[in-house]
Amino acid sequence: MRATTVRFADDLWVLLEAEAAAQGISAAQFVRDASMIRLGALSAQRGDAHASLTLEDLAARAVARRRARDAGGASPAVVRDSARLEALRSARLLDTAAEAGYDRLTRLAMNLLNAPVAQISLIDEDRQFFKSAQGMEEPWASARETPLSHSICQHAVDARVPLVIEDARIHPIVRDNLAVRDLDVVAYAGIPLITAAGHALGTLCVIDHKPRAWTAEQIETLKTLAAAVLAQIELRAAGGPSI
Repeated sequence: MRATTVRFADDLWVLLEAEAAAQGISAAQFVRDASMIRLGALSAQRGDAHASLTLEDLAARAVARRRARDAGGASPAVVRDSARLEALRSARLLDTAAEAGYDRLTRLAMNLLNAPVAQISLIDEDRQFFKSAQGMEEPWASARETPLSHSICQHAVDARVPLVIEDARIHPIVRDNLAVRDLDVVAYAGIPLITAAGHALGTLCVIDHKPRAWTAEQIETLKTLAAAVLAQIELRAAGGPSI
């Protein structure tokens, strides 16, 4: 086994060590995981399917080991963070009726990105609740929620950055998620809804039932709409009326 010394600036080391600690691993393991994922992506771009899948499997196993250390099993630890859950409940949106203001934004997302499904998903401790959802089939449309076993949005909440997936069926993190099988989620793009206090409550996401490469312009559009969703959520939390 070969060893190497990786050098970073001090401020980058601080950030790296903080993220690694949040995931419950060492900085060295964090760098190793990131390197495997990067190598897998490069291999895929070159068309080296065998190398790509091998590296994706390694990365998926690394993440699976990390998840297994969490008390709640498969869900990211941040989902069960008490401060985040308190912020979510303070937003006063869980189990509320559909509202025109939120539905307008999911319809816009669906139309502007030409996606058959768009959702505002709020990630609770053991479920995701859809404050708004367009294009969902029954029984999910009436239930307006799924268990986290059927949630890809939880991973966007965990990552705190846009999660963009061309084909969930082969993605190392979500390919075993039951949303792929039961909700026919193939392509996915989700923007985490992060409050001014730093809590990721859920996502604005769009879904396609076939593989697709989301464009940078589409992701920017989704970010703009997510900012509008978040503004409406924070207005509600502050006691103001819905837009």
